[in-house]
Amino acid sequence: MTAAAAGTSVRHRLRVDQIELIGGSRMVMFQSGLNLVRGDITTGKTTLIRLLRALLGSIPRHLPPETESVRALKGRVVLGDRTWNIYRPMITTSETPVDLASVTTDDDKTPLAIRLPAAGQGGYGEFLLAQLDLPIVQVPRARREPTNDLSPVTINDWLLYCIIFDDELDTQVFGHRDQFRDLKRRWVFEIAYGLYDEQLASFAAQLRRTDLEIRATESEAEVIREFLAGTTLGKPEELEAELVSQEARLAQLHTQAEDLHTASEVEPAGEIASVRARVLNSRQHLDELRVEIRQHQAQLRDLSDLLKQLSSLSKRLTRSIVADEWMVDFGFIVCPRCGQDLDQQRAKSPTCYLCLQPEPESAPDREALIQEQDRVTYQIAETRQLIEQRTDTLSRLHDDEAASGVRLAEASSQLESLTGEFVSARAAELQSVASETATITANIAWIKRYLTLVGRQTDQAGRLDALKAKKIEIEEQIDAHRSSVAAADENIAALEKRMVDYLTRLHVPQLGELLTVKINRDTYLPEISARTFDELSSQGLKTLVNVAHALAHHTVAIDRGLCMPGFLVLDGVSANSGKEGFEGDRVVDMYELFDEVAQEYGDQLQLIVVDNDLPAEIGDRLSESIVLTLSQAVRLIGIPSNEQGPEPEAEPGGKAPAS
Repeated sequence: MTAAAAGTSVRHRLRVDQIELIGGSRMVMFQSGLNLVRGDITTGKTTLIRLLRALLGSIPRHLPPETESVRALKGRVVLGDRTWNIYRPMITTSETPVDLASVTTDDDKTPLAIRLPAAGQGGYGEFLLAQLDLPIVQVPRARREPTNDLSPVTINDWLLYCIIFDDELDTQVFGHRDQFRDLKRRWVFEIAYGLYDEQLASFAAQLRRTDLEIRATESEAEVIREFLAGTTLGKPEELEAELVSQEARLAQLHTQAEDLHTASEVEPAGEIASVRARVLNSRQHLDELRVEIRQHQAQLRDLSDLLKQLSSLSKRLTRSIVADEWMVDFGFIVCPRCGQDLDQQRAKSPTCYLCLQPEPESAPDREALIQEQDRVTYQIAETRQLIEQRTDTLSRLHDDEAASGVRLAEASSQLESLTGEFVSARAAELQSVASETATITANIAWIKRYLTLVGRQTDQAGRLDALKAKKIEIEEQIDAHRSSVAAADENIAALEKRMVDYLTRLHVPQLGELLTVKINRDTYLPEISARTFDELSSQGLKTLVNVAHALAHHTVAIDRGLCMPGFLVLDGVSANSGKEGFEGDRVVDMYELFDEVAQEYGDQLQLIVVDNDLPAEIGDRLSESIVLTLSQAVRLIGIPSNEQGPEPEAEPGGKAPAS
């Protein structure tokens, strides 16, 4: 490995030193190099990997129920040349804040504290990419349309190469069976190995568009040529002269039409003007009569109401006069209505015998009542006289209204007749002008379209030459960027060679005379002795191939300075090794390979291997690499001490934090 590659690998270094499950009573310490996690089934080993994935990327879906007690993840992570303390709430929304604080070291770097949204532009994911010196790019969702519907390559896509779960180790290569994950896997491969060049992809898209334009232009030229060959409209010069003549005639027709409309509006006949004035005067007089009629009707209603009130008042006055004359102070001892004896209490003065109401202190003057009666009688007579006058006037107004309505109808009919005759006199002339205008407008449009086709036919040759020259220029630019492909081929060849080395050290069964590995240049999947991964029938062989493939990616990336995080997690390597017809020695071979690779690359590669159990000799030899041991009694998610007492102490690296 060169010094440049070593410096590059430091920039891409990713190492988890510690992860704490807030609310889950668990802290796990990791180290550089090899880390072994072992434990029984259902003790939380795979859950630990999923929580590591949540700390470094987005929170996975369908976490087990016991993780509901985990409120947040707290970790210490090395990103490039800096160490960060990270606090990540277990909330899946993109706006969830993630707190980060850099850990000061001896290089006197300024400590930083940052709060970022969990996802989105400028969020936690892009921060991780920037710290790991991984490119922040967008790639097409459809590889055949490189300029449409772009999708970002996120930290989750890079983690496809870093975290392999137990249910994928013997079935998939970095999730290649899932269409979306496979698309992102291929883009990450191209970016990491130097096959993807944004400018080169842009040139390729331009080249495809130019080819389409050339074919479309050639087809259009052929259609125009065939159309013009079957049309006899004269030479272009003659058509241009005809176009000028037609446009001049069209301008004359527009002027003539405007003159006709103006004459119709400002030059009516004298008789029409006189009748129109008479109609307007008749309408005004009729409106005035109707207003006056409504006023007289309102006055009649008011006078009728007044007459009723005066008549009622006269009757009341008459009763008062009669009562004063005849209703004297009788001393009733029996009721004048029913003949019953009256109670002596009702005969006490000053209470009325009949109504028990106090007697009035003073009675009205009879002379005054008679005078008031005379005045009311005079007002009644005067009101009746006014009603007769208003009734006569209203009758006359109704007669005038009827006569005015007849005169207005006659004048309106006469005006309509005269106006119809006036318009009919110009209808033929207006229709003739409109018809000729439409014909000439259509002729002008046809001549222009024909001349446009002739012009396009003339320009086709020049346009084709320009497009072909543009195509040649783009091809030259593409050739100038082809130099990166040679380096990419060298990187892929190194990957193939490294896989052969690892598979040999794992003692894989021979599938042919010679063990060979080829990376398919279309799918970027490994082919072992001319067999694709899906064609391998042995579960154990698929596991060995996946292990060798994943290790080779990371070690080649470190050796050649490729952009790949130096972080690899393998889950369930022995459970997926396949026991039937398969020597258990190869499990030992895998762990020996893990140890050798970890020793060779030191802190440049953190390797976490999760397994149910370790071979006895491996457990003894690599005891210092065991960071966590789980069991049915000591699970990953601890029980809080305030509920069911203290939790049993885990073995090294898996201690429960003090509450």
